Amino acid sequence: MDQTVTTRTAVVACARPLVLAGLRATVGGDEALEVVDAVGTQGIVEAVTRHRPDLLVVAVHGREDDPFREVASAVAVADDLHVLAIADAASVVELREAIVAGVQSLLLGDATIEQVRDAARDTADGQRVLDPEIAIQLAGSWADEVGVPEASLTPRELDVLRLLAEGMTNKQIGSDLDLAPRTVKTHVQNLLVKLDTPDRTGAVAQGFRRGLIT
Repeated sequence: MDQTVTTRTAVVACARPLVLAGLRATVGGDEALEVVDAVGTQGIVEAVTRHRPDLLVVAVHGREDDPFREVASAVAVADDLHVLAIADAASVVELREAIVAGVQSLLLGDATIEQVRDAARDTADGQRVLDPEIAIQLAGSWADEVGVPEASLTPRELDVLRLLAEGMTNKQIGSDLDLAPRTVKTHVQNLLVKLDTPDRTGAVAQGFRRGLIT
């Protein structure tokens, strides 16, 4: 019996042309993914705005200034966008910045072609994929932080904050918590006020800094 493969669209991005070409070939080699554009990192927002892809795959390197800024802007444009980032090497600070920017999945640059394709497919389906080394670094750094009391946030607001940190959209949060979209929006707005931040990315960052998210 034939099984229909759902094809999802992807934009790939990297500042280095040779790596970009390899990334396009790797991601496009999966029958479940169609690469609709390949751009430099400065072209991410334009490409996402034009194509509205299911997935963004971005390769970053340490010499880039604020490599996840364009990713955060793209997620703001399309809040249902799923993002996989591949880094040559990254400090804990950079890894956390990636998650705050809206990256769901993170791999290191020594990942195999198969690992990249699997991660791209899983990320497009809404799953989170972390290289084991990255997961250990992040878990260790967050566990070492001293948090502040959570009393200022309600239990439901904490639930919403944690799901924001997982890269979920308001619609996905509503589905996960069985809440109406308007209710989720209200919780997010309350978080912005209580955490004194202008946007959801800042709320997640504050959540990490204050130890509200572990």
